[in-house]
Amino acid sequence: MGLTPLATRAAPAIFGLLSAITLAGFARDLKAGATTVVLAACLVTPMQLRYAVEARPYSQALFFALAALWCLWRLAQAPSWRLAAAYAALVTAGLYTQPLSAAVQLGALAALACGGQRRAVRLGGIALAIAGLLFAPWYLYARSAWHSGIAASHFGFSLSPRILEMLVREISGGGYVASLSLIGAAALGWRRADPLVRRFLLGSIISGIVCAIAADAFSGYFFAVRQVLFVLPAVLLLAAAWLPSPRREWWQPGLLAIFLVASLVKDVRYFRSPGEDWPGAARALLAATSHGACAVVPSPEPKEMYQLFEPALSARFCNASDAAGPVVIVRNRYTLASSIEETTRVLASKGIRAADETDVSGVRLLLFRPGDKGPS
Repeated sequence: MGLTPLATRAAPAIFGLLSAITLAGFARDLKAGATTVVLAACLVTPMQLRYAVEARPYSQALFFALAALWCLWRLAQAPSWRLAAAYAALVTAGLYTQPLSAAVQLGALAALACGGQRRAVRLGGIALAIAGLLFAPWYLYARSAWHSGIAASHFGFSLSPRILEMLVREISGGGYVASLSLIGAAALGWRRADPLVRRFLLGSIISGIVCAIAADAFSGYFFAVRQVLFVLPAVLLLAAAWLPSPRREWWQPGLLAIFLVASLVKDVRYFRSPGEDWPGAARALLAATSHGACAVVPSPEPKEMYQLFEPALSARFCNASDAAGPVVIVRNRYTLASSIEETTRVLASKGIRAADETDVSGVRLLLFRPGDKGPS
């Protein structure tokens, strides 16, 4: 499909659907029942759905994390080198897609160790070690760029009660109503699960959250709920599986119903809310740079976001320090104020100053020209 909007969105959508199907299969393998409910819950969960329609790697990483978790469970039931090899491959794929996707595996493996699954733990541990070794070369190559990107963002880590508040509010991506009802249903489902299943799923949830926070603290990066996206399958399994009959106990089915309704409301609002017009902004940027101006996208925002829609822009991007003539700075709601300030400071030192502004559905194009005093 080439470098097209369809191509960039197709992969996350496909992996989002695969994640839902995989979760339903995992629920059936756990003998949990209610696989249809699990499938529906996964499909409408706002956090999962958002990344299934965004051109970002989180949907793919979620699939690899979930498939690896299921593979580890199968390894615990029937230990074999073939399953261990498949597990290593899935964890490696997840690491290369989003390193934090492997965090849930540590707690699940620890739960198997507590359950006396010695051969499974040995094979799983070897598989994790192999995955780590396969990922190490890329980590060593890319870590300097990661640290530079974190430093350029000017964000920092802060261990505060706000992290807990964010987890409670956004673990589902749907706000307090959806998240609290999901957590409540999961707590009730946990009581009915088999002891080994309890430890396995709870261990993955705990390690997924703790490792994400620890990684942020180590790297100095700010905490974001997307980093714990990979605990969502275990939470959904506990919440939507092992459902009792509503006639006998209505709390868990009732909370799950509230979650599903709140999630659907959030999903509808998400798709109906106006967003940035990236194709329109790319077209406007192409037109604005058609008479000799170059385009500057302040770090750390990716210029490829615009090049995707207008490939001809690839020859029109420049750094502020290299600009000699008119410049168009691209600013959106994700652009850091500090990056804009630094860019304009560099341009001002070269005698290039603001001349005009254009807004294209939330993306602002700031035109700078040599010798201009400012926008009229």
